[in-house]
Amino acid sequence: MTKQAKAFVTSVLLPLILGIVSCSDDNPASPPGGGGGGSNIVEITKNINSPRTFSGDSIYVIRKYDFYVQSSLIIQPGAIIKFHPADGPYCVLAGSGVINAQGTAGDPIIFTSWRDDAHGGDTNGDGAATSPAPRDWGDINTNGEHGSTFSYCEFYYGGNATYNATLTLYGNNISVTHCTFAHNDGSYASGAGDVGVLDASDAGSGTVIQYNVFYDNIRPLSISTEFNLDNSNVFHNPASPSQINSYNGIFVDTSEDIDSHISWEETEVAFVIDDGDFWIESGYTLTLGNDVVLKFKSAGEMILADGASALVNHAGAGVYFTSYRHDGYKGDTNGDEGATTPAAGDWVGIYDNSMSIPSPYYYVWANIRYDSY
Repeated sequence: MTKQAKAFVTSVLLPLILGIVSCSDDNPASPPGGGGGGSNIVEITKNINSPRTFSGDSIYVIRKYDFYVQSSLIIQPGAIIKFHPADGPYCVLAGSGVINAQGTAGDPIIFTSWRDDAHGGDTNGDGAATSPAPRDWGDINTNGEHGSTFSYCEFYYGGNATYNATLTLYGNNISVTHCTFAHNDGSYASGAGDVGVLDASDAGSGTVIQYNVFYDNIRPLSISTEFNLDNSNVFHNPASPSQINSYNGIFVDTSEDIDSHISWEETEVAFVIDDGDFWIESGYTLTLGNDVVLKFKSAGEMILADGASALVNHAGAGVYFTSYRHDGYKGDTNGDEGATTPAAGDWVGIYDNSMSIPSPYYYVWANIRYDSY
């Protein structure tokens, strides 16, 4: 899937009482003094076309539609970036654009709504007249540029983009670690694949997604078949474990088959497969950690070019292959709160393309549930 930002143009002036400094790549003004973890408000009205740093003592209001980062942007710990819902809802990388956003555990970087008073105060100057909500802004899209880093960042109230993601990873060697994604959208679903608020369905080799927290989103995470995923991410609110995501799973974009050695180790939620033609190509393997569960939608089918050896640890402790409707393993992944129950024939099955087992060449392992065989 190719991610494109929507476009619409509206102009709304921030109240003069906020003392905003208009700041852009062409006008690199310094924010007024004061510090205090975001007490300065800097308005961004032009693209970034040369190296730039966002200071940790300031709030940056994006008011450029569309806002392109076409050079190096460093974001310091403590910086707050708020996206105007009409004038600046998107951030797109282009040219040689790269974002290096490395916060700390005690001083994270915040990406949020212009209406979010809980982070940086009442930036839009309307008192309590408005409050933030999912889809208040669009997304940050790496747009095929490589090498961006997001560490100890927090992403709130995004998803008003074509695919309803908040952070879209499209490119190689992109790192997202120790970040929080909460109160975002993630509602996009289609036959081409479902998209999470962290959308890595077009992410390439060298992608790292580790130690992140996802809660109160619709779909939390979508991934491609080109990188490994370990067991370090959390899919609930650590402060309130019952607060999860509506569709609590990892949604795999299988438009590309597995053609390298890949491992999946996440055990809190299931991996979701919706493709009827999902191959592990000859000479390559998918390794599953113990307790990993794969859930398949109705057309779901996995094809093993080299037979069972392509699916390493397929008989591991706690490993299951089952229906998307099966809440008994890893919870309510399809988000219907038990309205549907699994049944035989819910998905196709796992096919042996090496023909090492008798026709019809579908495996009947004990840990395969509710398939057609």
